[in-house]
Amino acid sequence: MYTPAQFELTRKEIHELRVENAGLKRWHLSQKQRADKLAEENAILKRENDQLKKREEKLQEKLKEIEKQRDAYKGMVFKAKKKLGSAQTIDQQRERGGQVGHIGHGRKIPTQIDHLVDVCLTHCPDCHTKLKHSQSTTPHTVTDLPHWQQLQPVTTKYQIERQWCTKCCKEVKATPKGVIPGNRLGIVLLTMVMVWKYRLRLPLAKIKEQLQIQYNLKVSTGTLQALLAKAKLFLGSRYDELKREVRGSPVKHADETGWRVGGDNWWCWLFATNQARVYTIEETRGKGIPQRELRGAQGVLVRDDYGGYQKLPILQQSCWTHLLRKSHEATIQEESSIEVKTLHTKLKDIFMLLSEDVTTPFNERDRQEWHDWYSTDIEKLSLVKYQSTDAKKIQVRLKNQGTNLLTALLYPGVPLTNNLAERGIRPMVITRKISGGSKTSNGASIHAVNMSIVESIAISKQPLLDTLHATLLKATGKN
Repeated sequence: MYTPAQFELTRKEIHELRVENAGLKRWHLSQKQRADKLAEENAILKRENDQLKKREEKLQEKLKEIEKQRDAYKGMVFKAKKKLGSAQTIDQQRERGGQVGHIGHGRKIPTQIDHLVDVCLTHCPDCHTKLKHSQSTTPHTVTDLPHWQQLQPVTTKYQIERQWCTKCCKEVKATPKGVIPGNRLGIVLLTMVMVWKYRLRLPLAKIKEQLQIQYNLKVSTGTLQALLAKAKLFLGSRYDELKREVRGSPVKHADETGWRVGGDNWWCWLFATNQARVYTIEETRGKGIPQRELRGAQGVLVRDDYGGYQKLPILQQSCWTHLLRKSHEATIQEESSIEVKTLHTKLKDIFMLLSEDVTTPFNERDRQEWHDWYSTDIEKLSLVKYQSTDAKKIQVRLKNQGTNLLTALLYPGVPLTNNLAERGIRPMVITRKISGGSKTSNGASIHAVNMSIVESIAISKQPLLDTLHATLLKATGKN
């Protein structure tokens, strides 16, 4: 019979063996990859050698032919005839396009047919004999867009009655439904402009041009910007709802990137969940921004190793991808030390084992025990006396994050990486590359609010145009 102490010692030994086994597997995999690479390089060199030999043989044959011509026409001026090389013959053997037996991929036949058109001939195209109708047909479907002449703007004139209230002793007027107050452009146009601007990343100048070309509608960029400012005003309550959703979510992510405002360096922050995106563009990268946006938040925050998040009063999971990326970058430097390479390998082994453990069915007792083991492993790496500067830098990152790297073990559904935030902030990075940022702080605020609404609808897999249009209609009805 095993005593509890022996049983605990055995489990620790099993854990150490798992770590050692993972390292051996990784070493074996690297050796196998190296052998495969060498074999591939050897095969390439062998093929090149064979080609060079064939080329040498052809050149020798051509040289002999030239020598024969020289001897036959010595002292004469002539032009040598060029022969087709074997490469041209090989190319001619294979015809261009799809080959015999190739499985084609065409557009699927639509299930909904909007128009049905009968097509027939009255006379034979060859002999011009008059033809009779038949019951046999060959179907052919074509999906097209409406003609641009049919895509003209619709102008509606509202006759608003001026009515008198005898009780209030004042004139009152009805408000048309689905109309932006105080604006001569409609909600459908605003919906399209928001999709073009925030989903397709079109600058306002291009949107202006598209409205002119496609709809023959002349609108200035200033008018479009004023329209988007109205949208921000209408969608402010929905933006606040998204903030509350992020704060109340059991798992939330955060990230930040640079943003230019009037030529100055500002910062775009993202706070996100699987169903919500909240952007805010601020003048600073200070810790006060996440403190304000996550005030009263519950659950776990997944983030990178930026120091502005560390003292937030919320459980945190540090991103393993950022840590491993930094350690990998240190190993590929010309003068990288053996210490940093060893440290990087050990960190990868721990991450590989963690990735397996967090996918197992959640058992609180087992997870807590695994958490203690991994904490011991990380503490050991933090206490190693490294001599090289590159290893010390990675060790400092490891110490700063500590057990925040292991929070995912203790709470179900928490990822080990911050990839969701990385993907969520990418649309803002692309927009920044296209537009260069915002001209004013007010424009930045408009962009952040409207972008949050559009991206949240897009990631929820709802019909973008219909959902955004319904959201705007609901918002304008409240104002």
